[in-house]
Amino acid sequence: MSATKLLKRICYGDGHAKEDGVTTEDIHHYTFGISSDPLLQFSAVFAALIHDVGHEGVPNGQLATELPHLAEIYESRSIAEQRSVDVALELLMLPKYKNLRACICGDEAGQERFRQLLIHCVLATDIFEKGLKEQRNERWEQAFHSQEATSEGPLSKEGMDRKATIVLEHIIQASDVSHTMQHWHIYIKWNERLFQEMYAAFKAGRAEKNPSEGWYKGELWFFDYYVIPLAKKLKECGIFGVSSDEYLTYAEQNRTEWEQRGEEICQAMLERCEMEAEKKAAKSKRIDSVPEEDEADENVYQDEQREGRSRSNSMNGSIRSANAIMEVEDNDESQHSYADH
Repeated sequence: MSATKLLKRICYGDGHAKEDGVTTEDIHHYTFGISSDPLLQFSAVFAALIHDVGHEGVPNGQLATELPHLAEIYESRSIAEQRSVDVALELLMLPKYKNLRACICGDEAGQERFRQLLIHCVLATDIFEKGLKEQRNERWEQAFHSQEATSEGPLSKEGMDRKATIVLEHIIQASDVSHTMQHWHIYIKWNERLFQEMYAAFKAGRAEKNPSEGWYKGELWFFDYYVIPLAKKLKECGIFGVSSDEYLTYAEQNRTEWEQRGEEICQAMLERCEMEAEKKAAKSKRIDSVPEEDEADENVYQDEQREGRSRSNSMNGSIRSANAIMEVEDNDESQHSYADH
């Protein structure tokens, strides 16, 4: 949703219409070609949709420890992100999506460009990979602070492409953390869900540190060194109109309110997580203490239920079998990795 919103809000200046003498070519140059590139726009939205597919709820460092074969495949770089691209493209390559692929890409050249755009967008969400971060910073400086970028003359095609690339990266990055740049209650809602995910990883032995120990200060750091600078870059791009002001304003307001109320909120989140953990532990204990005769009765009941379902489904069993065979054949045709990173 956030990626779509940002793309829709790319505008010319203060939103001048064609009646004001603004041509399609003017808008094309003003938006670095983004406004007239539907494949690029779709790639950004699709990347936002699939960038966490198959996410394990732990950071890449933990993934490398738990799943060393993935670390080897992806050379210990952006493991979760590269895996998401692979999973998504394998699904998209299923025969039943043939018509969809034709609409998205058209031909092999379009398919390859879509793949490259998708990989680029998804990898942009890995903000802790040092090498990628340095490359993005260099591209930003070259795109917006170089001599060509600051001159009044028209941009070269290379200069336009560079700016389009960096804007695309910032659209997907802003979408990835869009809860921090929206209303306070939206920020708090998704902040707590992330806390719950990381607390569950800690309780399961998949993280060494209880997230509550540094959550308050960590959020302040995240606002100061990532969210607010990102919102300022959206404004500096100059193509989002008043939307960039909106994102920056919400980010600064949420940062201020978190500084005032964050410690209290952290304690409340921790208490809710602990209560939920206690409930699950108690439920598990009750299940483990069920007498053997009760388990036997439950097994008899389940057997009767299965037998009833078997009789009721006997009329269309052959149809289901045929469908299953077709699905297996479809899957056999599509078992290949599509993202060659």
